[in-house]
Amino acid sequence: MPRRFALLAGLCAFAAGDARAQSCAPARTALVLAGGGAKGFAHIGVLAVLDSLGVKPDLIVGTSSGAIIGALYASGYSGAQIDSLTRALPIESVIGRYEPRVSAALGLLRPAAVWERGQAGYVLQSGAAREGEVNALISALMLRGNLLARGDFDSLPIPFRAIATNVRTRAPVVLGRGDLARAVRASAALPVVFKPVRLGNDWLTDGGIGDNVPVRFAHDLGAERVWVSLLPFGGPDPNTFDDPIALSISLISSIFHQDTIAPRAGDVVLPNPTQGYVNLDFSRSTLDSLIAMGRRTARAAFGSAACVRPLALALPRALPTTVRDVRLHGAPVADADAVIGDLGLSSGAALDTRRLETGLRTLGHSEHLRALWLTPSGSGPEVSFQPEIERAPRRAFGVGVAFDQFMSGRLWIGGVDRSLFRGDAEGVALARLGSYAQDISAFVRRRARVGGAYVPLTVGARAEHESVRLFEGRGELPNAETRELSGFVGLHQDPAVARWEGDVGLDARLWREPGRNTRGAVGLRAALFRARSEHEMGTIVEGLALNDFQRVRLDASHARRIGGVEARARVRAGWGNRLPLAHTFTLGGEDGFAGLRIGEIRGTQEAFASLLLRRRVTSIISVRVEGMAGAIGRGHGVLRRETGTDFGKRYGGARVGFEADTPLGPIRVEEGINNDGTRASLIRVGYWF
Repeated sequence: MPRRFALLAGLCAFAAGDARAQSCAPARTALVLAGGGAKGFAHIGVLAVLDSLGVKPDLIVGTSSGAIIGALYASGYSGAQIDSLTRALPIESVIGRYEPRVSAALGLLRPAAVWERGQAGYVLQSGAAREGEVNALISALMLRGNLLARGDFDSLPIPFRAIATNVRTRAPVVLGRGDLARAVRASAALPVVFKPVRLGNDWLTDGGIGDNVPVRFAHDLGAERVWVSLLPFGGPDPNTFDDPIALSISLISSIFHQDTIAPRAGDVVLPNPTQGYVNLDFSRSTLDSLIAMGRRTARAAFGSAACVRPLALALPRALPTTVRDVRLHGAPVADADAVIGDLGLSSGAALDTRRLETGLRTLGHSEHLRALWLTPSGSGPEVSFQPEIERAPRRAFGVGVAFDQFMSGRLWIGGVDRSLFRGDAEGVALARLGSYAQDISAFVRRRARVGGAYVPLTVGARAEHESVRLFEGRGELPNAETRELSGFVGLHQDPAVARWEGDVGLDARLWREPGRNTRGAVGLRAALFRARSEHEMGTIVEGLALNDFQRVRLDASHARRIGGVEARARVRAGWGNRLPLAHTFTLGGEDGFAGLRIGEIRGTQEAFASLLLRRRVTSIISVRVEGMAGAIGRGHGVLRRETGTDFGKRYGGARVGFEADTPLGPIRVEEGINNDGTRASLIRVGYWF
């Protein structure tokens, strides 16, 4: 009897095991990745767990940020590699709070508002992202997948689909062909932040509006099982209601269509608890937290899953090695061959993917282009490119304001027209108006071909009037009225972050000062500068060598964050010979010197150094402490001390105060004192110019 029972038990166990094996037979499995902005980084943690389990899906369907992460995984990157790729991206610098921009041609001026020429006239620039840089970033990020797919997303190591939404019908659109980067960009076109993407005759926007969790499309594409990574939305955050951009995004997120999840046998649902996160928080600490969350959720979900058996592992694919041909499409540009050259593409040549990626990122900084989609095609070792160009708005203008209790108010109005000579040149005009100084300038620039390269040939002119404030002791003398007209012919390159730029060329001037005849001079002007950011000075070296006077100046700053404190060191130095009054140096420049009125000490030589410590105490208020030292000189001796005057005298001082962030720029309220015992307050609104 015991043997019979043992045999019967063995047969039952075998039958149960066979039933379990049949119920866990391999099946076509889709990975479905929901959209959710920054919350999509939780998907990276999910992918890392899949890698650790040694399984790959047979299909990936993604919406919005899920499409971005999904396309990378479908292209053959591992979860760890995607983590590394995203860590190297300048996400916070291209997506975030609204910072309007007219053109780098206006220098480091920061506008309060910008208008661009759209299809229906001028519209207020309202995006919270830099379209050109974002599009280039996505193109570079998707380069590997684009070259593998070559127009067919089924040719990727893992077949892939991106979900977008038709703007006109609000119906979801499944994208499986064409340029991979453009498809992903369309799927992630969050309204308010990004502009819709045009594909053929349709305009597409964020797929979350049509279907944020596209399980039904995975089934339509033949999936028998699905692994669904969810990014739940917790509703609008009252803490963001004061920020119109954040509030708009919260409201848009609330209307995203969430597909009803009705799990079938074998499905795995991963409900990442992202309710407390916001879509545009791309801080590194938040992203790390989301990735860790995805790992925890995936471990728990797959650890309790009854069956995780897709049909087959993803197969490796070979990248093309040769460029068959290149044909530019889309909006015409005058220097089309230069664009192709920047990409390093040449028919019949070897494909240099590293140079191509670098070229895409470089073109992302071009203000003439909004997007460049490679649109590769072909098979085997050869690839053809049909790059399609989307041009940036042809015209834009902006305004900026500032106020200082010493120099009163300032207003600037500037604009750019990129359609001159059929788009072969751009014109820039700028007017700066204030109580003590007014000027208007304009220049026309054309990228002229010299040999095999393009150079920014520039012709410009400027007219200035300044009522120079003069001081004697603690009193003030009548202002000196000066006027100047100047012209420039040469090369002028805009400032760009982390790159040295500058200008060089012929300079001619006419000027008049009180009590003197009109004077004129001609000579050379050269400048070299490296911007700390697009709006903040980093290092400037400038020289003016005219037959009547000469002037050289250096203005450099460097910032570093130490814990919660930002430290910024600055050095200024200047020397001049026979300088007109308006070109003399003032101690501390436009920021002045502690305890002195701005422009109080003026001469032909300057030496100045300062160290600013700034610590944020609330979301908008910072404490500032700045120590400084400097001197002003004149004549032939370098900073030679002149008894009974301020020339050559060594000054030391400090300023202490607060700074508040506002839409018009910072508001500074500071009190300064120097080694003479004199005190002076500084109250400034906005970025001075």
